[in-house]
Amino acid sequence: MFAAIGLYFFYFAFRYNMLYVYNADIDTKGSVYPRALQQVFVGLYIAEVCLIGLFALASGGSSMAPANGKSGPDVQVYSRGALGPLILMIIMLVFTALYHISLNSAMAPHLEALPKSIAAEEERLLAAEHGEGNGYHNGAAANKEAAHESVAEGNNPALNHPAPHKAPNFFTKWLRPDIYCDYETLRRIAPQADPVEYSHEIASNAYYNPAITSELGIIWIPRDPLGISREEVRDTGKVLPITDEGAHLDEKNSIVWGRGDGEDLPPIYEEKIHY
Repeated sequence: MFAAIGLYFFYFAFRYNMLYVYNADIDTKGSVYPRALQQVFVGLYIAEVCLIGLFALASGGSSMAPANGKSGPDVQVYSRGALGPLILMIIMLVFTALYHISLNSAMAPHLEALPKSIAAEEERLLAAEHGEGNGYHNGAAANKEAAHESVAEGNNPALNHPAPHKAPNFFTKWLRPDIYCDYETLRRIAPQADPVEYSHEIASNAYYNPAITSELGIIWIPRDPLGISREEVRDTGKVLPITDEGAHLDEKNSIVWGRGDGEDLPPIYEEKIHY
């Protein structure tokens, strides 16, 4: 119970840090999840092979026992108690390999680029939502513009369209993800937001290595009453960019930065690019 409560608080702390504190500089575009799936399968293979070896050793083991109860010569008796689990684990290993192959073949077209079938499905749904029929290319640009206007007004056009099917229960959804977790269903859950518009400088440098485009970082130190920070800025500024503006030490030697109105930004602030 105490462990469950502790993990519950850890979850909220980690979730808060991921949303509001941490700022990851590496954007994998969602490729971490399929890599994690591959690592899970590696663990499954290792566990199944180890269990097959243990069950094989147990099945091939032998012991000496009396032939006629407590009297008589001893004979060698082979243990067959682990033969059933051994056969089941071999079947499970084959099933895992087949499922792994099927999963890779289903995920591979979606990892590198968006399939054209998804783009066509999106155009069809936009046309159906805005009364343009069920065609794939009937007024796609106008439909997208209307969808963006609905989002700006606080409406999700996908929710105004009837659901593709009734809400399934847990077992039905788990057994038939191809029906109840299709694109049209998941699209109703995802937020419908306007596409991000980039400036010319960001768009032209988007695919360069950060070592080429990144500028030298600024060293930010707090200003102190004795003027040591001023001397540090004067000496270090000849080699590296450094500043003591916007931060100072109070009477308790605690760092205080900003005017307190929430409008000023620190000198080291960099606008985050949302790809």
